[in-house]
Amino acid sequence: MIRGTASDVTRVGNPKSFPRLRALSAARWRRFDPLALLGVVVMVAAWHIASRFVAGSVLPSPFNVAKRIVADFWLARELAYYGLGNTGLFGSLVFTGVNVLVAVFAGSLIGIAIGLLAARSKWLGPLVQPVMMTVGTVPTLVVAPFFLIWFGVGRGSSILLVLMYSAVILYVFAQRAADNLDPVFEDYARTLGASPRRVIRDVLIPGTVPQILGGIRIALAGAWGIEAIVELLGAQQGIGKIVSVLAQSIDIEGIFAALIVLGIAAVAFDVLTATVIRRLAPWSPAAIRHKE
Repeated sequence: MIRGTASDVTRVGNPKSFPRLRALSAARWRRFDPLALLGVVVMVAAWHIASRFVAGSVLPSPFNVAKRIVADFWLARELAYYGLGNTGLFGSLVFTGVNVLVAVFAGSLIGIAIGLLAARSKWLGPLVQPVMMTVGTVPTLVVAPFFLIWFGVGRGSSILLVLMYSAVILYVFAQRAADNLDPVFEDYARTLGASPRRVIRDVLIPGTVPQILGGIRIALAGAWGIEAIVELLGAQQGIGKIVSVLAQSIDIEGIFAALIVLGIAAVAFDVLTATVIRRLAPWSPAAIRHKE
């Protein structure tokens, strides 16, 4: 006779939940896009074939770059000769990632607040619009040297530049999301006696959240490149700094390793951001398409 308790059954699993788990697993497999994996395989294969016909000092093979990533991930001793101390790709990536996340978070808060207020204010919109559009049209490569001169070569200059970029992006998305929201919803809320604060909380914010979250995803994707550019121009740490010092010694293999680590981190954060967006805004079109 088999003896057991209710907790044992819970640990083993409820048989009634097996069909639900199988359905969930099948739904996840249906959402898996094999073409995405195929694209990565084709790209790596093309890279490998091209490296066979080009000198390693110009285009290293994927296998050699992968070995370099493993060797330099935690500690790259050659970087100490360039004044970077005992660091590796991981430590530099953490420095870059912290700057990106802090700047995007702060810039998003500023851009969303200004964008929503500008969309509903008769005087703030015309006042802010020319400034934000002018700042948004200035190329980052042109602005970056000024930030390094004004704020130094520390992490403050890179954070402020990414913050400015993120604020402009989120300002545009927030304002357009508010403008695209059908006025009839806010009119109905006011007709039912909702206060201005209640209209903002129950109508404006839920109606604009999907587009705003999409703007955050776009800002985050671009912020990695901007941060790397600032570090490349004059920072003291980060993946961009590694690329800068390795370029001085024409270490193409090390440059490829640093760029691939940065690219993998950017893609991973983009996937994570997309998942969070679907959780926070299940009524958004992207989340609905994902469930189908």
